[in-house]
Amino acid sequence: MTQANPYKLMLLSLAWVALHGAPTLAFDPPPSQRTVVVAQDGTGAYTEIQRAIDSAVPGDTILIKAGNYREDVVVHSKNRLQLRGESRDAVIIQGLKRVGAFRIGKWPYGANDIEIRDLTVSESGGLAVGVFNGTHILLSNVRVHGMLYVQQAVDVRIERSQLGNSETTGVSFADAQGELLENEIRNNDYGVTIAGKSNVRVEGNLIANNLYEGIVVQAGAKGTILRNTILKSGSGITVQEGAQAELAGNVIPSSQ
Repeated sequence: MTQANPYKLMLLSLAWVALHGAPTLAFDPPPSQRTVVVAQDGTGAYTEIQRAIDSAVPGDTILIKAGNYREDVVVHSKNRLQLRGESRDAVIIQGLKRVGAFRIGKWPYGANDIEIRDLTVSESGGLAVGVFNGTHILLSNVRVHGMLYVQQAVDVRIERSQLGNSETTGVSFADAQGELLENEIRNNDYGVTIAGKSNVRVEGNLIANNLYEGIVVQAGAKGTILRNTILKSGSGITVQEGAQAELAGNVIPSSQ
């Protein structure tokens, strides 16, 4: 067998490159690090939040300037997206036509690695914020007037927020996994409900001024209920038969 001449192979390779160009290698593009501004006065890239979301690519931050936004906001089929208000008091999303002024995830589409910070959402049709069919969802330093409903979502973290003023439940989890940490939850029929096959950690919250229970863990659900303060509610914590709950360090005055 004749051994290939390496010098000849090198010349053939150089000739191929000269004729056809160097081969290209496929790499995933780096994530975006854009900050896209929404401003009602026209000084940003968009005047509507939804248009900015629809045009966003993974890694974008959408900065929302002060204003009352009368629109239905939906985040679905998006990954690695952050929405940040100029401040919680200055950015208010009020909804327009649909039930739920702000929704993350949409049947059958989800959303992944979504962060929502520093804004206010007011209820529309009885629902303020709905999180559906998503993973790795963070709500931090938000104010929600109306129900916050989480269904079939995983790794949902709601922290350091003001929640409530709902005619039904302040925060409701159904078949979901998540954490409710260091929030104020006030002025509802029920403060927090954990239902279906949910597994939720509720820790360090102030839950007050609810007509009925501050926290309810329904049959089939799991709850880790730690160091919450429940005041001026019909009763404190109810764990229904068939539910599982770890309770420790909660403060519930005997005279509600």
